[in-house]
Amino acid sequence: MKSDTCRLLQRSALAAAIAGISAPASASFFALAEQSASGMGTAFAGGAAIAEDASTVWYNPAGMTRLDRPQLVFAGHYIDPSFKANVISASSVAVPPAGLPSFPINGGAGKDPGQAAFVPNLYYTHPITKEFSVGAAINVPFGLTTEYDSTWAGRYHATKSDLSSINYNVSGAYKFSDVLSGGVGVNYQTFKAELSQAIDFATLCSITPPIGANCSAGAGFLPGSNDGSAKVTADSNAWGYNLGLLVQLPNDFRMGVAYRSKMKHSLKGDFDATVPTPAGAAGTATASVAAARGIVDSGASADITLPASISVSFYQQAGQWAFMADITKTNWSELPELRIKFDSTQADSVVTLNLQNSYRYSLGATYQLNEAWILRGGVALDQSPVTNSADRTPRLPDADRTWVAIGAGWKASSSLNFDFGYASITMDNAQVRKTASAIPPNENVSRGNLSVDYTGKIQVLSAQARWTF
Repeated sequence: MKSDTCRLLQRSALAAAIAGISAPASASFFALAEQSASGMGTAFAGGAAIAEDASTVWYNPAGMTRLDRPQLVFAGHYIDPSFKANVISASSVAVPPAGLPSFPINGGAGKDPGQAAFVPNLYYTHPITKEFSVGAAINVPFGLTTEYDSTWAGRYHATKSDLSSINYNVSGAYKFSDVLSGGVGVNYQTFKAELSQAIDFATLCSITPPIGANCSAGAGFLPGSNDGSAKVTADSNAWGYNLGLLVQLPNDFRMGVAYRSKMKHSLKGDFDATVPTPAGAAGTATASVAAARGIVDSGASADITLPASISVSFYQQAGQWAFMADITKTNWSELPELRIKFDSTQADSVVTLNLQNSYRYSLGATYQLNEAWILRGGVALDQSPVTNSADRTPRLPDADRTWVAIGAGWKASSSLNFDFGYASITMDNAQVRKTASAIPPNENVSRGNLSVDYTGKIQVLSAQARWTF
């Protein structure tokens, strides 16, 4: 049995690694809430207190003391986001007194930038004694994938954004008494990033200091007509920890508190640039602009801190009914900006985020229909850490999200259970308002002005199998 379990863990780890490459964000900013199909049915209310299956390794390791037999859970989630972008305006920066005037940037909104994906989770728990249990988890806690048409009006701000992580968690739990259990875990996390955008060489040519005698509209340099492209790919790994406490009272009431540490990633990778080479004077100027600005293939690096979080959950059994609630705080303020540094002479690429700490509130209930079936339902409000349209990025036009979830569990046998969940997530309307300035220059000087209104919705289908040995 041990060797079979190890082989299954290895195969599922490979599946997680493949699927984690392009996971779409469904919780606040680019966090992924989908870590359990049983939890999906209640919008993850009571996550740190319910401890009904091996997914408690992630939500609260102390809950492993409630599982008296070895258990293996494999879950999968199909996440289908849909965003509608309405471009109000897009224009290049004006460069007085002798540079280019502001020009409109054409291209419209392009296709839906949301990208669907399958996200897996794997959990295993094993009681060593009546008081001590161990467990392991492989999941995808953060993910973001958006991709616009290469010719859309905001292409100088973003075309493709792909961020993904895979988390490996080993935990232990100890039951101090019939009332109190505690748990601790060690986490190893990998992180990958791919960010691309178009480059407006007409604007780069004109901003201070100007470069080349042929760098003018008369030489054919107009915003939108001399585009290049840029792509950064990088990866990293980091270590962290998680802690949990579970209080169990005689009246079928439980309270759980769980904390996950921040993860400091130092990404290293490559910057690849494509420089247009039109015929004549403009082509000569474009090459000189690229060389002078350091826009050449080179190494690239970035420091990203993925936020710490703390959850407080409650669970109350009342006959066939159970009621649960959860409050989770995520410290997104630990990620104030996205800054990419280059090995060439190119200036840092900066996207100011100004993220605020955010809260997720959820309420849920279950009803034990009979010995084989349990029904679930829940709602949640997931606050966005983005509070200002000037700081919202088209890479992820995030806004507050409202969850409505339903689910069911079926006990197929004494050793096999199946769980299913569905959530409809509605995003509040969001605005992106980016302003470019040449004097003094700001971070959008080469990207231009951009005003876009977004509406969005996400649908999630989840299923899992639970084996008890």
